[in-house]
Amino acid sequence: MAAPRTPTATPYLPPAAGTDADLRLFCFHHAGGAASAYTGWQESLGPQIAVLPVQLPGRERRAAEPRFTRIDALVTDLDRHLDPLLDEPYAFYGHSMGALVAYHLTLLRAARGRSLPLRLMVGAYPPPHLLAPIADALNLDDAELTRWLVDTGGMSELVLGYPDWVRSALDLLRDDLRVCQSHRPTGDHPLPCPIDVFAGEQDPLLPLDRVDGWARHTTAGSRVHAIPGGHFFLHESSTVLLRTVALLLSGRAGHHRRL
Repeated sequence: MAAPRTPTATPYLPPAAGTDADLRLFCFHHAGGAASAYTGWQESLGPQIAVLPVQLPGRERRAAEPRFTRIDALVTDLDRHLDPLLDEPYAFYGHSMGALVAYHLTLLRAARGRSLPLRLMVGAYPPPHLLAPIADALNLDDAELTRWLVDTGGMSELVLGYPDWVRSALDLLRDDLRVCQSHRPTGDHPLPCPIDVFAGEQDPLLPLDRVDGWARHTTAGSRVHAIPGGHFFLHESSTVLLRTVALLLSGRAGHHRRL
């Protein structure tokens, strides 16, 4: 059963997005992705959590809008639009590029003295004092980038027969990778909220031994949760991921590795 629906006034959320729940979970999608990556999360997490997939411009229903290419401009706009909805208990989950977006948005809100998420949950992304390997994909030509997408699970082999679709997907991905590339390593201002780190056990872009460094970016504790699958474990192992997210948000986190 979905959470009750109340109107919202931001282009980042659909008009029917529900906010009337005990906790609001804002979800940020991966590079080249869209809010539809979180389809099914509301049904899985139940009515006590309002799942709010954030739709960045330049894709799906916002396809005609210009895309951001810098992380600072993006999170400034996000903070302006989402701030009125962050007056009740909330958490962030971001996957890959979405993890970087969620982290920078939390960092900006901390600097502004605004409310912070009860938990910052980041998936498939290295700690922010390191450079992200996905930004290196900007150096690839179209054929190489397409193969990289297929190899990492970001594109199905089945769509390669539709060159116009592939070309549009590559243009979108490159702008999102520019957002990642605009990030500069940080670490001087640890956050006062806990950080939960999700990592794919077979992620070719992020070995498990690289995610421990997220611990230096919080004064409230950090945990690593290894999830079966590769870079897109949110699709490959959605049941395991959602079970862990539900436990964390209910305050009953189970098996984890404490840093």
